[in-house]
Amino acid sequence: MRAIYALCLTGATCNHWAAIVQHGFLWDYGGLPRASATFWTMLAVIDPAAAVLLFKRPNMGVAATATIIIVDVIHNMWIMARYFPPLLQRLAETPQVIAQIAFMIFVAITAPFAWRPKGDFQGRQPHR
Repeated sequence: MRAIYALCLTGATCNHWAAIVQHGFLWDYGGLPRASATFWTMLAVIDPAAAVLLFKRPNMGVAATATIIIVDVIHNMWIMARYFPPLLQRLAETPQVIAQIAFMIFVAITAPFAWRPKGDFQGRQPHR
């Protein structure tokens, strides 16, 4: 499951870097709040960091992935509701956000299974 999370985070990383390459680090996403633009730009670094953590520090990676996708979906829904109403119509026109919501649900359901129990080191119990 962590590999699926990492794959999705890598895809999101590519999207964020594509925006940076096309528009630059200071792009305001068409006049949206600076905090929102900064958040989306920061995801170009935060997403791959979480992907690495999924393998180096699995539990931290799972927690980071869950936090990132929950915050991102809430933020994107707020932006859509505030700046591009009506929300439900905009959602129907925005498959990327639907994909984010689906990933968030997937992470919420599978995170308990992706979480590595204490003492589980690559499937081995620590020596006592």
